Parts: sequence; structure tokens; C-alpha cells
Amino acid sequence: MSERGTRTAVWAVAALASAVVLTGCGSSDRDRPFLPADGLPTAGEQDDAADEAADEGDPAEDPAAGGDNGITALPPEEIVVRAMEAVNGADSMRLSGTLDEGAGGTMDIDMLMDTRGDCTGTMGVTGQGSFELLKRGEEVWYKPDAAFWEHFAGPEAVHMEGMYLHGTIDHPSLAAVGELCALQDFLGTFDGVENIRADEIALGDPTTHLGVPVITLEEVPRRGVSRATTLLVATEGEPYLMHMAQTENGKANELSLSDFDTPVEIVEPPARLVLEADELAGGPGSV
Repeated sequence: MSERGTRTAVWAVAALASAVVLTGCGSSDRDRPFLPADGLPTAGEQDDAADEAADEGDPAEDPAAGGDNGITALPPEEIVVRAMEAVNGADSMRLSGTLDEGAGGTMDIDMLMDTRGDCTGTMGVTGQGSFELLKRGEEVWYKPDAAFWEHFAGPEAVHMEGMYLHGTIDHPSLAAVGELCALQDFLGTFDGVENIRADEIALGDPTTHLGVPVITLEEVPRRGVSRATTLLVATEGEPYLMHMAQTENGKANELSLSDFDTPVEIVEPPARLVLEADELAGGPGSV
């Protein structure tokens, strides 16, 4: 491939990353999944409810390690509050699932992320390809698959499969890639979940998810509302939210959370498979 073609491919990777940011959880304009109806209690009211439960000796306050955490003794809406508190208190977690982007497109994600912005895993968009992504501090490595290279840079770029592009997030073609590791942006997808009212959700059956005992919470069907939401909350150890699934107007979204507080460990790719972004000046159209 020519130097110009390689530069075009590098900037095309940034285009795919930007597409994921704009259509995925990082976009404030996106119709976010998993949101309850309007007219919800304020954050202050939630805090008051949590304080009252603590004053009453809530059995979920001090869960025994690996044992029954007592979460099922709480009202469904309080279970959701405790689940989101547990998730927001974790230093890291794995997010895996599929988000419906409409028009037959989906975003697939399987990423271990931490609150420092480090991550490792894969991400992609239907019809545009996917990439493996590694981020440690300011450094980013990512490896697009053949479908990506062909979609963005043409068939002549397919031979680039297996190569990692490397640089820092201050590089113009890597800034959007770095945003994909922002755990708090993904958790922003869940904004409002902990505000679910008592009349919006009901306790379901116990089951297991990813080998963890969980309790099911189901959105209560309401006239004129096509949305159906299912939440799974761990009933042993910390009451983490483990899974969220939602269907609405023909769109389906599912996201699992796991590997809480697991360190993000990055193994640098071998140098022979790394292409440095700083050595490729300019963008598409550069000579």
C-alpha cells in the first residue's frame, strides 16, 4: 500500500471511532436506551430514601462476602438504587452487549474499562467493521479487522489486517478513539435508571446470569408504551446491576456488566505489528 493510502487508512480508523462515539453511549443527542418515563423523583429524594433504609437496618447494607446480600427484601425501586450505587462505586467493569443503532445497524461492545480511562477489548458497528482497542494512560493501540479496512480504505487495504495503530490521544486521528474508553460516558447511558418509580417496575423471578445469582426486575406494562425493560441485579455479594435489556419500537438493546474491580492490564503488541501514527503526517488527500 502507498504511503498516501496508509495515511488514508489511519484517518479512516478515526472515522470509525468517531462514528461509534457519535452513535453510541458517548453522544448526548442519542436516544439513550434504558431510560424510564418522565416525572421521576429527584436525586435528593433518592438519597433520603436510601438514608431511611439505612436507619432501619437495611439487610443489604452490609452484605456478607459471597453470601446472600438481602437485596430481595427491599422494594423494587430501592433495589435499582442500590444496584446503581454498587456499579458507580466500582473502579472497573466489563461492558458487553449490543446496542441497536436503527436502520439495521448495531454497535457491538466487549470492553473492560476503568475509571482512569484505561481499557481493553473490542468494539464495532455493523457493516463498518470492528477493532481491538487498548488504552493505557495517554497511549492507544487499536487493530481494525479486514472488514474495517475494506469498508473505509478499499480492498487494497485488507492486507493491513493484523496491524496495530499506535499513538497518544493528543494525535488528531486518535482523540476520538480515546473517548471510547471513558467508562463514565458509558455509565451515562444508565442516567435515570435509579429513578424508576415503584409503579414502573416489579420484582420478577430469581435466576442466574454469568454464573451469578440474580433477581429479575421487569418494567410494568403501561397503556400506550411499547417499551419493555428487564434488569438483573446480583443477590450475592455486592448488589451489582448485572444486565439490562430493552425493546422499544422494534429496537432491541442489551448490555451486561461483569468483572467489577478487575484491573485493566495492557500487554503491548509486538513492535513488528505496530504502525506509529506520528510517522504518518497529514490526513486523507495528503500527498
